[in-house]
Amino acid sequence: MGIDKKLEAARNRAASYGQLYGHKETADDFLKTTYAKLYDSAPAGTVPERDAWIRRQEEYKDAIERKRDAYADWKTAETYMKILMVEAEVWRTEQANNRMMDNVHR
Repeated sequence: MGIDKKLEAARNRAASYGQLYGHKETADDFLKTTYAKLYDSAPAGTVPERDAWIRRQEEYKDAIERKRDAYADWKTAETYMKILMVEAEVWRTEQANNRMMDNVHR
């Protein structure tokens, strides 16, 4: 795939990158809020007992998975963009080298 098509694909994904970044940025707060809500409804006991109870709840496990997925999805998108930037730099270098060679042969 040529560099133009890759850049166009990246531009078309801009909105989804924003969503992925938003999910990543709010994942910690969502996890903390979920923990706090569950802590209020945890059975009476010591702090370690309540903490253990919270960590066994499906709602908390779902929040952990949501955070994991948000970070993984963002890292995948971020890595794609870094690779694309490197490919663009390689393309620019090749273009400059080609221009230089054209000038040498004139």
